Amino acid sequence: MNLVSVTCFVFAFMVVLTSANEPNDYTNGNFAVPDVPKREILRCMVCKALVDEVEIAVDKVDPHKKVDMGSFRLDGQGNVKQNLVPYARSELFLSEVMDKVCPMFRNYVVASYKATGIPTLLRIETPDGKGMNPEMSNVNIVPNPEINEQLSSYCQGLVEEFEDEIVSMFAKSEKQLHEKLCVSVAEVCPKDAVPDADDSSSESSDDFDFDREEL
Repeated sequence: MNLVSVTCFVFAFMVVLTSANEPNDYTNGNFAVPDVPKREILRCMVCKALVDEVEIAVDKVDPHKKVDMGSFRLDGQGNVKQNLVPYARSELFLSEVMDKVCPMFRNYVVASYKATGIPTLLRIETPDGKGMNPEMSNVNIVPNPEINEQLSSYCQGLVEEFEDEIVSMFAKSEKQLHEKLCVSVAEVCPKDAVPDADDSSSESSDDFDFDREEL
């Protein structure tokens, strides 16, 4: 089953569940499902997922693949060497990732954990594309057909404003990127929401202000 088929199946399944109790009405938001989280929460979740998507892209590259930076360096013996860096950490590769990452958010769903009500943003498929995300069984999905375009738009805004910073962080293999990008640089997440604000096993919905509003 390809990704488009999986996406259609997920939304169709949720619509069937809601139609048993009341008519489907996207205009009036007539669903027995969680509301769409407010914009601030969505932007924070998108920022964290953006970091995850870049990390996935980096991890897929052969770590032995190098690229010539077009300059030279001295080794420990004073010999001149080509300045080779891992391809996955090169500006060339990371810039290509920035061009492709935001459309990936059409493959995400907004949901909330059944146990806590904490909102989350989930990939429909696993990163290797070989199956559905196992976390899907632990959440209630918000079947709003307009959300994914909003997610892509939030991602694009982050990339347009902070692309240089994102590329630099990954090129330097910096740590704690969720906090550095989403809290310190982009300032779209409160510090207590990073990392793992969407982890139902370790957080309580009382820890965050999750008032809801329509997009």
